[in-house]
Amino acid sequence: MAHRRPGGRLRIPGLLPLLVLAAACGSPEDRDPAADALPFPDAVSLTDAGGRTLALAEPATRILSLVPSVTETIHRMGAGDLLVGRTDYDTLSALQGLPTVGGGLGPSLEIIRTLEPQVVITFAGASDPRTARGLSAFGIPVFAVRPDRVADVLSIIRQMGILTGRGARAEALADTLEARLAEVRAAVEGLPVLRVVYLLGGSPPLAAGPGTFISDLVTLAGGENVLHDLTGLYAPVSPEVLRAREVDVILTGEGSPLDPRLTAERRVAEIPAWVEIPGPGLGEAAWVVARALRPGLPGGA
Repeated sequence: MAHRRPGGRLRIPGLLPLLVLAAACGSPEDRDPAADALPFPDAVSLTDAGGRTLALAEPATRILSLVPSVTETIHRMGAGDLLVGRTDYDTLSALQGLPTVGGGLGPSLEIIRTLEPQVVITFAGASDPRTARGLSAFGIPVFAVRPDRVADVLSIIRQMGILTGRGARAEALADTLEARLAEVRAAVEGLPVLRVVYLLGGSPPLAAGPGTFISDLVTLAGGENVLHDLTGLYAPVSPEVLRAREVDVILTGEGSPLDPRLTAERRVAEIPAWVEIPGPGLGEAAWVVARALRPGLPGGA
């Protein structure tokens, strides 16, 4: 997440399947009639968050993800062997042997080029147009994602299953996440709704708005985001505005310094930084949020 302190001649393996797919559209006399019965049964066609279509004749076998939560998703579905690199923010021990391309925003395009990925997963939006332009100039396909909401995360999991040819594993991972979220929803059903604000630190502090997966987790855990009128996904909020809101619990990441004016006579609950990663761990993150709001809440692992 961009706001956190804390995702010779070039040979592109992915071009070969694309050329094969294009050749299949040649003249009738050049085509094998038997191929018409079931042409390219493993073909991949996905529309990314920017509205662009990625088309491959078969699932990708060389992938670079610049989005740490997506990198984790690919690893969790058992497709980590398809990753050819990582960013400096990918901290999973299983990935440390991979070459790093720098940050998820503004990575080294030359290093990416040497890794010869068939597709690069990037953040969608205007925050880093240079990367998408540079990769396109090299002829490297880009697939952009926006893991803003919980629903987006579930969709991305299923998209990565299609991209990697591991659809069944992706569905199982998504089903597990949905089941964990349902458990949290059931655990807080009928309990009083708590008024919550989630602060990410800074001065003035960044707060999570209503269009974020963090706000989704708060709602699912039986809370109400009191900054329901916040403009943007994450935006700075003045101490005066926060003091004027009725707040039962202030949630914040571990080690985030907060202005004492915000915390006076209010309960503050710190939660692990990994909760701010919009990936397959959101089921566990929902339980962390729920227990931060209601210590001693039964259920879960």
